[in-house]
Amino acid sequence: MTSEELFESVGFVKEYYSQMADFYRGNFESEEDMIAFFVKVFKNDENDKTPRQMMNQVQHLVSIANDMDKIRPSRDPLRIFFIKTCLEALCALSGMNNKKDKLAFYEKFIGYMSAEGKTYILDNFSLTGFDDVYMGHTYEASHNLTIDDFFEIIKAVRDIVAHEGNYWEMQFFAQDDSTWLATLETDRKILKPDKYQYQDKMMRTYSFETTMQYDQFVHYFVEACIAYIVAHIDGKEAG
Repeated sequence: MTSEELFESVGFVKEYYSQMADFYRGNFESEEDMIAFFVKVFKNDENDKTPRQMMNQVQHLVSIANDMDKIRPSRDPLRIFFIKTCLEALCALSGMNNKKDKLAFYEKFIGYMSAEGKTYILDNFSLTGFDDVYMGHTYEASHNLTIDDFFEIIKAVRDIVAHEGNYWEMQFFAQDDSTWLATLETDRKILKPDKYQYQDKMMRTYSFETTMQYDQFVHYFVEACIAYIVAHIDGKEAG
């Protein structure tokens, strides 16, 4: 069966194909490589539609994040909300629904981010300091963020948007070539080391600098989503 015949057999034609190709094309070196990915997603579609659902959800949710500047300009937390929602969708479609599984999912997903992507994020998003709101103690930046820390920050920002309706304060991405400053107040433990003596529900205000460009970040994020979907398919086939 040719790729064209496969696509027709699962309804992957015309507008549907164009929509997915427009979204995913930038993450492949050639049109042939992108089509090979689509074929891999659809080849077991009759028995398992999960890869198709994953591919669709990534496109739908990341596209909303991409379009956010048209809806609410300079509202990075709304973009992060839909990036995090994309991760939640992949987690649920993977059948990882309890708390322990969800923690394992994020560790697993981060493992599919390219070294280049991790380096870009950590080179362009840094902690400058933080303080305990109630204890009145200020810490200078003595902690280099890890990629795990960065995803904990994403989780914290998502919760603030969802639970408090605050979608304007946190600045994740630079709007130009200069360095932008950001703060985040949360009681979530976002830094992994225990040396900071976290207590439950202790509010802290974190300060960051960012030169990270959204377009570059989302390229690496989608790249990791593709790698995760491919690994999911390979795992099913091996099992």
